[in-house]
Amino acid sequence: MPSTTVHIPDNLLSKIDQLVKENEISRNRFIIQACEQALKNRAGQWPEGFFDSEIDKKDFKLLTKGVQEMEDAIIGRRKNRSAVDL
Repeated sequence: MPSTTVHIPDNLLSKIDQLVKENEISRNRFIIQACEQALKNRAGQWPEGFFDSEIDKKDFKLLTKGVQEMEDAIIGRRKNRSAVDL
């Protein structure tokens, strides 16, 4: 079986070590199972058709207004830099 090197932050590795000890499995087995689960769930993939839906004019207008309000609020609360156009 091929091998690879993975760099895992100390705090995450500590949590992994705690779980593998509780479940009496190896780190290797845990990481393989996590990868298998991620692939099974298609982690990182948008659901099929997620971007396909049409939006009616009324909803589009509400969405546009909401985005503008959010942008104004974000820019209005910036303290460390001058406002920039998003």
